[in-house]
Amino acid sequence: MLNVWIGNLGKYNEGELVGEWLELPVSKKELDTFLREKVGLQLTQEEVERSLAENGVCYEEYMINDYETDLPIQISEYENLDNLNLLATIAENVNDMDAINAYVDSQGEMTIEELANLMEQEDNIAYYRFSNDNLFISSEEKMGYEMAEITGLLATLQKMQIEDFFDFEGYGRSWENGDITILDEGYIDFGDCDVDLRRYTLDELKEKYNLEDIKKLKIVFKEVGKDPVVMEIDDTLEAKQKLVGGLIEVVPYKDDLLLICNEEGKIANLKPNLQFDYDYIAGNCFIVGDDYENSGFKSVEENQIEDIKKDLEDRTIVIEEIEETDDMEF
Repeated sequence: MLNVWIGNLGKYNEGELVGEWLELPVSKKELDTFLREKVGLQLTQEEVERSLAENGVCYEEYMINDYETDLPIQISEYENLDNLNLLATIAENVNDMDAINAYVDSQGEMTIEELANLMEQEDNIAYYRFSNDNLFISSEEKMGYEMAEITGLLATLQKMQIEDFFDFEGYGRSWENGDITILDEGYIDFGDCDVDLRRYTLDELKEKYNLEDIKKLKIVFKEVGKDPVVMEIDDTLEAKQKLVGGLIEVVPYKDDLLLICNEEGKIANLKPNLQFDYDYIAGNCFIVGDDYENSGFKSVEENQIEDIKKDLEDRTIVIEEIEETDDMEF
């Protein structure tokens, strides 16, 4: 999560606070629209010249007055928004943020470029969580139990019935060296890590994630009580949430396809839409391709559309029948 309050620097210097909160990531187009409409900036030379001609003043600079984030990063007042947007985009694809936080805790504060590289290489972080979750013992003692179990020492101590007399805390502390760092909830073995915090430049990462353009997705949309239709949407969280009317939930559908529905559809008592064996989907939903290689979504293919539409039609729940059958349960 990364929210920033972006203000108009020129207006601020004039004694007026103009700006608003923005939740990242967004597309480049959405960011520019926000800066123009909510912050009041002129972003092109043409806009600057027109504003000077009409008002005698122009505003080109922003500032970050405040921020909210669960990412391990300190954000300065004049941080580059494009870089923050990239960081938020990469963070959406991270599967193990605990490993990221643990790495940063052990190494200290990082720049945006370093953190972006770290998140991009999360699979190369050798972070191991403690299996012992006792809140009343130290991290070193948990480490001692962990390594005693791994090495077979614990079994030996138990066999000899001297486990209660062993100094697990001291044993755990002895494992901390140049390679291994003990943290609150686990440890990192830097000898097994293959992380290069300078592997990619920010420009290379921006090119990879293609933030300049809004990616389009071809989907099959199924509105409650209506036939499925093919449509094209922006590949943004906002566009997906708008279609289903709330938080999205990703459900495996078939082959390389996914069903996206409202996460709280049943809780919110949305009307039933599709039947699946002994369960059902409540509220509007849509089918999209599973781009599992990039941990994202892709358009449905032309040769899949008719089969999807036919399947959704077969699964459609007729609303009138449900309303007339009081004892029907799902």
